[in-house]
Amino acid sequence: MSTAVGSRSRPAAATTLFVRLQSSSSIGTRPAAGNNRRLAASIPRTQEEPPTGLARLPTANILRNIFLGAFFTSPILFQPGFAVLKAIANSRSRLLNPDVNPLLGLILKPLLYNQFCAGTSPAEIARTRENIKRVGYSGIILCYGKEILIDDKSNELRSATDLAVQQSAEIEHWRDGNLSTLDMIGAGDWLGMKFTGGGSLVTTALLNGEEPPTELVEAMDAICHKAASHQCRIWVDAEQQVLQHTIDRWAMYFMRKHNRDGKALVHNTIQAYLKASRDNIKLHLATAHAEGWALGIKLVRGAYINSDPRHLIHDTKAATDANYDGIVQDLLSGTNHGFAEDQHPKDVHLFIAGHNPDSVAKAMDLIQVLHAEGRLKTMPDFGQLQGMGDVLGCKVLQQCEDIDNERRLHGTKTVTPRIYKCLTWGSIQECLGYLFRRAVENSSGTDRMRDGLSANVRELRRRIVRPLTGR
Repeated sequence: MSTAVGSRSRPAAATTLFVRLQSSSSIGTRPAAGNNRRLAASIPRTQEEPPTGLARLPTANILRNIFLGAFFTSPILFQPGFAVLKAIANSRSRLLNPDVNPLLGLILKPLLYNQFCAGTSPAEIARTRENIKRVGYSGIILCYGKEILIDDKSNELRSATDLAVQQSAEIEHWRDGNLSTLDMIGAGDWLGMKFTGGGSLVTTALLNGEEPPTELVEAMDAICHKAASHQCRIWVDAEQQVLQHTIDRWAMYFMRKHNRDGKALVHNTIQAYLKASRDNIKLHLATAHAEGWALGIKLVRGAYINSDPRHLIHDTKAATDANYDGIVQDLLSGTNHGFAEDQHPKDVHLFIAGHNPDSVAKAMDLIQVLHAEGRLKTMPDFGQLQGMGDVLGCKVLQQCEDIDNERRLHGTKTVTPRIYKCLTWGSIQECLGYLFRRAVENSSGTDRMRDGLSANVRELRRRIVRPLTGR
């Protein structure tokens, strides 16, 4: 975009100006009125823009968004930085472990970890959750950072944990980690989990298409009972396709046990970049309808494009977008799933997870249209990753606020969904693998990141101009 090129030189100057203003006010002094007027005159005046919602964010988040946006959109900075992140994430060296090396931790935690992750302790996570709720989000999805990746060449198990740990202890550790996560969230929040976090026994069973190990079933039942008592919900994350068919079967097993009385405690994740995703949803719907349990679906575009077999994935981004939008439309309207519209299963719950502004805008508009016509089959929740969807998340929050104001003023027949932020918690080292994979996913969304960079620069400029001009 034309604004992105011109704005790259502005963040540093704007940041310097902001820091100067903050330092002057922190010692109880204030620039003279004449200086204010001269300084305000030197800043280009812009037309009043409609609110973006970014005003909700703390300035520290805005500054980090600008810095990281410039990093991700710079070919010069991104490639070497990406290589360094990969090296640190996969290293077993104590020197490259930010939890052991205090200097490395001092750099990575405030700049990278705090932008995307919830915290390393219950106290940090509680503060993060409180800040997110204060911004206006309905709550958080909290995920424990431990997972296992399968090497696509050798199927070798790679884990951040010691592979010598016995298999039963691995499942116990996974169970306790998820139970601890539930203790750090509140009513209405979500627990995000990966089955591979259960360790080598679980992952081997997934690879071989086996039934879930007894230890995992017992652990998962304990997690589900605690989540229900805390009024939380669970989503089972998608993983690589070499594992996913078994994950789908296990997820339906646990939905069959725990998604009763119209309540979808457990949600399974469907990746819309897969050509078979629509048929997979039809299978989920038909099974849930036949067996009488509530279906929970979290819809994403896809997270393993670098490791999943390419022939299983839609050939173009446009085809993935069309499939994603079509699935949302059909689930919200109850069409094209093999059921007559008036006989479509009622107990279907949808979480729309994504960072594509067009898809989110279409879904938001469709909700209002279908609700006004009395044809909305389910009210979805929305969510984005912490630190990677701030512009979109704040825009949706602002839209919901505008819709609510319109309803109160004019009595319009409108509804607003709940919006969430997804975060991972754990040590810095445990979460670096997650951050690296997110960087891979977002490396192709340069144009979107440039838009986000420009929006954050404009918001920072607004925060500087308003105190100086009174506008």
